[in-house]
Amino acid sequence: MKRRLLVIGPVPPPIHGESLAIRHLAGSEMTREKFQVTVVNTNRKRVNGGGKFSFIKIFQDIAIMIRIRRIAGKGQADIVYLSISQTKLGLLRDALIIFLIAGKTDQIVAHLHGNHLKNVLESFHRIPAGFIFHMMRKIDTGIVLSRGLSANFMNLPRRIEVIANGIEKDFIRTQEIASFSKVKSGEGHCFTLLYLSNLIEAKGFGHLILAVVDLLRQQLNVRLLLAGQIYDRKRFDQLMAQVAGEQFDSRIRYLGTVTGVKKKQLLLRSDAMVLPTRYRIEGQPISIIEGMAAGLPIISSAQGAIPELIEGSGIVLDTVDRSSIAAAIRSLITDKALYKKYALNGRKTFLEKYTMDRYIDGLISVFEGGGADEEKDLIHRQLFLS
Repeated sequence: MKRRLLVIGPVPPPIHGESLAIRHLAGSEMTREKFQVTVVNTNRKRVNGGGKFSFIKIFQDIAIMIRIRRIAGKGQADIVYLSISQTKLGLLRDALIIFLIAGKTDQIVAHLHGNHLKNVLESFHRIPAGFIFHMMRKIDTGIVLSRGLSANFMNLPRRIEVIANGIEKDFIRTQEIASFSKVKSGEGHCFTLLYLSNLIEAKGFGHLILAVVDLLRQQLNVRLLLAGQIYDRKRFDQLMAQVAGEQFDSRIRYLGTVTGVKKKQLLLRSDAMVLPTRYRIEGQPISIIEGMAAGLPIISSAQGAIPELIEGSGIVLDTVDRSSIAAAIRSLITDKALYKKYALNGRKTFLEKYTMDRYIDGLISVFEGGGADEEKDLIHRQLFLS
């Protein structure tokens, strides 16, 4: 008989890295072959202002917790997988969820999909912090996206595992990259930059637009395509008005949210991906992995797990501003050998480390491994934190 896996976390819509990762886990054939899967969606419907208090959020969270308590109370969850929140209200809810399921399941697994948990934990007042820390010590396994993000769990779970994000290996095939490479190498080709993420000011879309404006003023043959949901509308509208005023609107275009085949075609038609993010919860962006899968050199920042992700496959910006971004873009255009090295390394690294099969295999391995004994836990922590 299959073991019962309860998956707790946000699922699309809206589309972002965490919700996509949850959907992949719950919908994977590999997962469903081994486990009987139940999903509890923690996305709050029709609520704005992530992390801010509202009574609607409270009522929705109560409904979520009642459902989880009912499932666990009936013995329908051998393993609980919790995508842990990185907001104060969400983390308090998650601590209450752990309180409700502790002792009613064989294993609690908490997966961190970003890089802001430690900051949130340290921001709590002493009394709620004591409760939350106590609950987090009941977590059997905490999962992070890279070793460098392990400190977020503050050594509270019994053990820590590293499982990188992944996408489908055949999302983009090598032959498809080769066929588009011929087009890109043609005479008069316009070097196309792709920003593929939500348009949040902290993710650097503004700096990027201004950097491309500077390059266009210098008469470089470049264009920028932006794809994703707009969050900072006022800033976006201001920048696009400036772009139109300088008559660069044919070279800097917003495409809206793209998915599926349209996203694949967009990646294949692009020459490089740029994500100059300083977003505080940034972990290991799936959009960057998609860019590497398409053989695109990456320009990004030293945020979260990004430096480890794009090592040898792109440029990590020490400073995120329009001049540093413009210089990085110019280097990819002018240095053909550098461009080729990053493109080949990115594709190779993706195939070796960041496929969906590896991601799901890693999670299943954790689920099947269960909790470790005390001695193994101690050794694992010492090795991990050394």
